[in-house]
Amino acid sequence: MADKQTMHDWREMVRERLETCGLPPAQREQIISELAVHLEETFEAARFRGLTETEAVTLALQEAGDWNVLSKNIYHAAKEQPMNHRAKSLWLPSLASFAAASLFLLVLTQISMQPQFLVRLTSGLGRSFYIGWLCAQLLFGALGAFLSRRAGGTRTARIVAGTFPAIVLFGLWAFWIPVSALLEHNAFVLRHPLYYALGFFVWVVPPGIALLLGAAPFLRQPNCSEPSKA
Repeated sequence: MADKQTMHDWREMVRERLETCGLPPAQREQIISELAVHLEETFEAARFRGLTETEAVTLALQEAGDWNVLSKNIYHAAKEQPMNHRAKSLWLPSLASFAAASLFLLVLTQISMQPQFLVRLTSGLGRSFYIGWLCAQLLFGALGAFLSRRAGGTRTARIVAGTFPAIVLFGLWAFWIPVSALLEHNAFVLRHPLYYALGFFVWVVPPGIALLLGAAPFLRQPNCSEPSKA
């Protein structure tokens, strides 16, 4: 029981002394945990050598040196690796969300045995597959936002990660299809702009809304713990 209380005290002492509110919440908590473990190990080693509890605590806290300097060093060291953090909190969750959505669409296409069922929404089977695909976007949006939050991503990063499949579809409809139609002289797209516009409001807007709704539970930003006043 005493060991558990001591471990809790180390975390609180580190939290009170270390100014890390400029860092993402997940990264801040990881730093606090690692420092707490290090100080506790130093404390236990000092106690093993025969130091009193007060002397061991003092020795352990002295290991950190100047806490203000340590805080600044940690902050700058963390900021020196923005690409690594961005990859973990934005790009990897975004790719995970997009891969899951793409795989699910492929599975639906294979099950239907006829990809046109996913396009001909006027048929009963086409509507069923489309509604199923649309509802599944809730899960994919939640997946991207959850992975981003777990990696310490900002709210913007979570939104992008959660809605990334819709962002890709938007790029497809806004740029790739028009450019391809012009380069390949696609008569259908050029002569039926209404169908092209209708596709945007079927395959981009509704899934984008569904993805955002799925990501919504993971968008709340945790409050940074304020250091206790002496």
